[in-house]
Amino acid sequence: MSVRGTIRWGGFERSARDRRLPSASTALVGLPSAQRLSLRLEEGTGMARRQSEQTTFLEALFHGSWNGGVYGQFVRARHYVNHLRQLHTVYEALESVLPGLEDSPVTRVLRLPELRRAAALLADLDWFCGDTRTKPFACAETRLHAERIREVAAEAPHLLIAHAYARCVQDLYTAPQRSEQVARAFELENGRGTAFYNAVSARELLAFKGRLVSRLDEVPLTEGEAQELVQEARLAFRIQALICDELARDAPELDGRGGHAR
Repeated sequence: MSVRGTIRWGGFERSARDRRLPSASTALVGLPSAQRLSLRLEEGTGMARRQSEQTTFLEALFHGSWNGGVYGQFVRARHYVNHLRQLHTVYEALESVLPGLEDSPVTRVLRLPELRRAAALLADLDWFCGDTRTKPFACAETRLHAERIREVAAEAPHLLIAHAYARCVQDLYTAPQRSEQVARAFELENGRGTAFYNAVSARELLAFKGRLVSRLDEVPLTEGEAQELVQEARLAFRIQALICDELARDAPELDGRGGHAR
């Protein structure tokens, strides 16, 4: 990331300062449903979203065997904790910019209570690590992700919606399933170690999705703003995939082919 706020990644170059937007007369309010922001995000991020969801690291972490036994549990826990630490850095950055934002339809999306997961992540890290939780570990891709969030908060706050959307899709939509998987993998009981996933229960998930869609579609954006927001969401998913790739390089137990242990 340069000092001018330009990010280059995989042929993709973007600056929060370099925006060519049409006039407000092209606002999306009242346009047909096919042009609503929620559908634009869903349809416009499909490939990047699938790539972030199907990384070797996540497939192995939540579906692989990791050798089994006590040693396998230890190894799996170590990599799971690294995953939580990356998430905490990203959520902490997202929450840190909220107080500086003016009330608007944009902040109605960002201030969904379910998105405030930093404290829950700390609780899970305390459960798994105790006093050693304070040891910092955020890979370069994670630090860049946090920096990008702070950049767009200062220069183009509507783009924060892209990062909130990515977190909802990757973390909150999968929370009920992941909570069960983590509890089963580490033999956890009574919600210990799974606070991160307690924002949305299986029973509440459909209502939460409906609430998110409603708030997304209430945001008044110009055509240009909507397009760059979809691009920013693709970037958020791609960075998340790169974070997982970096975590996989620290996990020699992965075979790199199907997400299962050797």
